[in-house]
Amino acid sequence: MLSSSSARLVSSALFLTFVSACGGSEPPPKAATVGDRTPKQETGPTISATSEIGGLNEDEVDAAFKASLKSFERCLNMGAKRVEFLGGSVAFLLKIDGSGKVASAYFEHSTLGSRATERCMLDAVRAKTWPKPVGGEHGLARKSFDFDAPNDVRPPTTWDEHEAAPGLKKISNEIAECKRGRSGPFEATLYVGTDGKVLSASVTPPDEDGDGVIDCLVGVLEAATFPSPGSWPAKVTLAI
Repeated sequence: MLSSSSARLVSSALFLTFVSACGGSEPPPKAATVGDRTPKQETGPTISATSEIGGLNEDEVDAAFKASLKSFERCLNMGAKRVEFLGGSVAFLLKIDGSGKVASAYFEHSTLGSRATERCMLDAVRAKTWPKPVGGEHGLARKSFDFDAPNDVRPPTTWDEHEAAPGLKKISNEIAECKRGRSGPFEATLYVGTDGKVLSASVTPPDEDGDGVIDCLVGVLEAATFPSPGSWPAKVTLAI
């Protein structure tokens, strides 16, 4: 039999064991994971800015124009079959897209005086592959040329604007209708035969948007009658 003191020791030991099993401190908090510490990122559309007009490699642009020279000469020779002293200066402005193709083309300046010849030259540059623009959706290519008459013939008489004014006045209403309210300096070049009839004409628009009315203006000019320049045809460049 256990003594009273031994019984108290056993009872105390059992009580401590019971307390350890049933009580004690709460479990430690869950440690934070990497995912818990990383702030949540918002998702949304990505915004990128692209310039409308980029740059073009100048050497490649010059090479493309140089490759078009034979086509330009062919166009000029075809035009000279109609107007033997055909010639003048032109200034191309091309807008090149991201694939190296011509998105639009027109003449910033021209004194050729032949819409058919100009159209032929524009078709020639449209058929070429151009350098792709860098840093923009389109690139601008400019180039000027001077063309002498392909035939060995006496050049036309040079007219001033006032010499063509009487004929221009008679078609002022038709010109206004063709322009459809567009303002800006439209410049016309025309050859006038000895009988006052127009042999050929061309028109340079003030900007790219004006190119759509050129054929109408040329049609009005080529149907007009001007004073006779005398015994030899005349050439005149004037604002309309």
